[in-house]
Amino acid sequence: MMNRKKLLPAWLVILIDISIIAVYTIGFYGIYYLTPRQLESNNIKTNQGETSVKSSETATGTQTETGSETGSETETETGTDTETGTDTETENSTGTSPGTTENLATKFADYFTDTVVSTSSTYSSKNISVTVDKQTEGAGSSMVTYYVADIYIADIKCLQSGFADDTYGIGYSDTVLNMDESLNAILAMNGDYYGNGGNGVVIRNGEVYRSNSSSSDVCVLYYDGTMKTFSAQEFDVNQAIEDGAWQAWCFGPELLDDTGSSMTDFTADGHVKQTNPRSAIGYYEPGHYCMVVVDGRQSGYSEGLNLSQLSSLFEELGCTSAYNMDGGKSSSMTFDDALTNQPSDGGREVSDCILIKEVE
Repeated sequence: MMNRKKLLPAWLVILIDISIIAVYTIGFYGIYYLTPRQLESNNIKTNQGETSVKSSETATGTQTETGSETGSETETETGTDTETGTDTETENSTGTSPGTTENLATKFADYFTDTVVSTSSTYSSKNISVTVDKQTEGAGSSMVTYYVADIYIADIKCLQSGFADDTYGIGYSDTVLNMDESLNAILAMNGDYYGNGGNGVVIRNGEVYRSNSSSSDVCVLYYDGTMKTFSAQEFDVNQAIEDGAWQAWCFGPELLDDTGSSMTDFTADGHVKQTNPRSAIGYYEPGHYCMVVVDGRQSGYSEGLNLSQLSSLFEELGCTSAYNMDGGKSSSMTFDDALTNQPSDGGREVSDCILIKEVE
């Protein structure tokens, strides 16, 4: 009589296959994304010089007003001088404002102080003004708690990005508080967690580290202080370099439309659209910004916000542009070397942060 091989049940074969795939997947993720390894930057400097040249031209010749009182970007086709009526050269597609640093120091002079003045929720100096407010809405299981940092700066270099371990790479992570302290920040918030993947543009402090494309909306902050969001199809990294991008983040989505109104349709995965802890940056006008962190997943304290609710919040704040950063357990804000909010599950380490700091 022939011996018959005993076959495993089909369900057990499938379970074994799934287990093997899971082990390989987790192993690959652990080696590729969690093992620290430094990456090479594209080492491209963005076009800061263009703004400086035009600033010199302004000092010796004509001047063009840019930006409205509400902070909306303007695009000058002919560059008509509003005071003399003569034609001037078009600045650039982002509405670059010549001599921005000096103009902002004058425009927001009432917010700055000759010496450093600091309290538990405010900070001011000759270049920076920060006020952090805690807000609560609703009650019981519907309560939402969030923190708004209102920011004025006289120099765009006061708004920087920082890397964990001060290193651009994969697998480097740290708490926002540790990065705050090591980078001498006044205020810090988690960024887009660039280190959690290999796609998407990374422009930080005027340097292009990565120019890969992705399907996410992109937020660009320029040397002239303007901030603009782009869809993946609209964004052109070479144009951003030419126009003088100071920072570019790739997470998203954008939260306000071109008129500064709230939105209901977003370029984001389903889990991102759901109610979650949130971190986001808002723009009023050159030199005036806000950072917002919404706590969540903590019943009776804060349940979080979905994207539509977050969008409405930025419209209520009066921002003309706003952009969603990494959220969930990543959402953290620090001020005066202390954690401001209450991150979900104690928070987690991230690869990067956005910070406000003094510069010489």
